[in-house]
Amino acid sequence: MRKNLLLTCLFAGTALSSCIRADLSDCQGHEPEPEETRQLIYFRYTGDGTSDLLADKIKFADLYVFDENEQLVQSKGISAEELAATHGTTLQLPAGNYRLVCLANAGERTQTSDLGTGDINNMYFAHPAYFTEDETSLTGNDPVYHGALTLQAEEGTSRDTIDFHASHLNVYLEIAGYDTMIAGRSASAPLSVTLENAPCRVFFDNRVCPSTRTYHPELRKEGGQDLYIGQFNTYRLDENHPMQVCLHNGGADPFYTLNVMEFVSTHPEIDLSKEEADLPIRIEFRGKDVNVSITVPKWDIEEVFPDIDFE
Repeated sequence: MRKNLLLTCLFAGTALSSCIRADLSDCQGHEPEPEETRQLIYFRYTGDGTSDLLADKIKFADLYVFDENEQLVQSKGISAEELAATHGTTLQLPAGNYRLVCLANAGERTQTSDLGTGDINNMYFAHPAYFTEDETSLTGNDPVYHGALTLQAEEGTSRDTIDFHASHLNVYLEIAGYDTMIAGRSASAPLSVTLENAPCRVFFDNRVCPSTRTYHPELRKEGGQDLYIGQFNTYRLDENHPMQVCLHNGGADPFYTLNVMEFVSTHPEIDLSKEEADLPIRIEFRGKDVNVSITVPKWDIEEVFPDIDFE
């Protein structure tokens, strides 16, 4: 069940008074209704190339229409079937100026703020846990794509295109050797991970908000191996989000912390500015002396940091 609730047209049912006279100019105090227009909206996502990747990356979309006063006047969900058939949707709008915002793949891990504030620059989307006091369910974000369009609706039919841009970052985390490292220790617990100083919400113009939260991504154990894997999404990183990967052994304080931006700065092959940006990290503990290496998974670049303290 998708949790980003679609708001229906705020002005539905606000009908203009009708005039029974044939000559509308004789009606005092009543303006004729604006001319209805038909807008054909197409969607496109080319990622980091030129080919359209819409069918591969976009599963469904939610479209929000704001008038020139930044009031939400219409919203609609666009299903996978409609996207596959038309690569877009159709809007019926009175003539006027509009701003359209479209969020693709905003499912159970995405919720919008109040969209009736009349200030589109302060509207945003975030994980539902952002709106509560409990961060433990903040395990990651949907792979959200954002699109926007300024539209002048005029009489008749027009055709416009919304280009999508990624709002998310693909994170792949490997942690190897943990079970071997803690074997025989009196104080040991299952491994858990938190992401400190992580981005937690995105404004409706696709700007990442400076505020941060702690993520609690889920790990899976690879069968028969001393290896834990986490695959999840966060929002995009910038200088306001010095994200850290923190490993825990049952306590609130981490026994190991990795500064993500420092790690990225030493690995130029990781490009977080790409549309389809990947952040692959491998943390490997080597034996019971708690030496650890930090690498890019399956790549031949490695940094070694010995003598990590572990209580």
